[in-house]
Amino acid sequence: MTIRPYLQNISKKTGLGTVYYILDFLNPSTRETVQFKTTVKIEKKHWKKNKVSTSHPSHYELNDSLNTELQEIHKILNELRIRSIPINATNVKNYRQVEKEGEKDFISLAKEYIALRTDAKPRMIEKLVNLVTRLEDFSGGKKFYYSQITQKWINDFTLYLQQERPDHPNKNLRKSQQPSTIHKTFSFLRQILNHYNKLDIIDAKYKNLNYPRAFKQKQMVLLEDEIRTLLEFQPPRESLQRVKDLAMVQLFTGLRYSDAVKINKTNVFNGQLSITAVKTNQNIHIPLHPALKTLLEKYDYDLTPLMISNQKYNDHLKTLIQMSGIDSKAEHIYFENGKQVTTQRFKYELVGSHTFRRTFITNAIIKGIPLHVIQSITGHTTLKQLSEYVNIADAIKEQEMNKLNGLFSVG
Repeated sequence: MTIRPYLQNISKKTGLGTVYYILDFLNPSTRETVQFKTTVKIEKKHWKKNKVSTSHPSHYELNDSLNTELQEIHKILNELRIRSIPINATNVKNYRQVEKEGEKDFISLAKEYIALRTDAKPRMIEKLVNLVTRLEDFSGGKKFYYSQITQKWINDFTLYLQQERPDHPNKNLRKSQQPSTIHKTFSFLRQILNHYNKLDIIDAKYKNLNYPRAFKQKQMVLLEDEIRTLLEFQPPRESLQRVKDLAMVQLFTGLRYSDAVKINKTNVFNGQLSITAVKTNQNIHIPLHPALKTLLEKYDYDLTPLMISNQKYNDHLKTLIQMSGIDSKAEHIYFENGKQVTTQRFKYELVGSHTFRRTFITNAIIKGIPLHVIQSITGHTTLKQLSEYVNIADAIKEQEMNKLNGLFSVG
């Protein structure tokens, strides 16, 4: 290992540069370096033989300053020796990072950043707090430092975000994150990292890591023949029958789960179901489907007793779809070791509370119902929001046409 000072980042205009100490670790097969930025800035003409030349009026003071900073580097190396830690590039960087952070762990730094964001909207703060909560859970409550954020850490945290934890004591951590949400989670993480990098508290190595990229997950819907299969299925348990009935309400109305479980007598008049959406605060008016009317009469126009937790509803839906005999598969994309992996999974594994709203909208588009009519029923604020469902419907049409191609093929 060698330690030498170098003048770097020299301005073409002024000739002014910054002095760095570079630790060079040369091994038989590899070469690694660690840079220590000093406080000394001088013009190139005053830098001779790895020190400030006598041509500079403050050469004594500047060289003394460089020697002081060199002693600090040797202190780090001596500390590693005392702790019996091998002196290599990685260990020097890690120790230096802890020194820079003033022994503050990354979660503490993240919380300080959130406290500084007085300009942020409440929704942004909520997302940042959620990130910190997940980091605390992922680390098992133990402190971890920026230097531990490596490619393996990124991959492991991605895997953690993809996993469901139905029994977790914190209900906000029970659901897995979809790929698009995982991408956003890492964007919030990089927001924090960028802040401390600008303050020169952390280095920029995190910028060279591979983070999960944003992509659109192909959303799963039930096809017309699968809907018939589900309608004809008679659940063996009353609890599962109630789940089926609630799913059918969503299927006949396109309502979100949070809106469907709110339906009571006050929402029905003049042959229509009228409700204010929880998520968008939009007033929705839906014509009463005969099958929907029958279901509402069964529960005396009050579905509030059907309310269960969203997680339990999702779990029961998986059981319902599997028991009904729907065994087709759909595309599913996930991250593994930082890479996007595409696979096929059974629909009963992918079904969730939003599936029946998505199925209603997609099949309505396939049947040719105008988008503005669908929008008035679903409560979407813009037609653009329905474009995702149009794409799903088009893909299904193409899939069905391929079946016809096979039927009419000439051998």
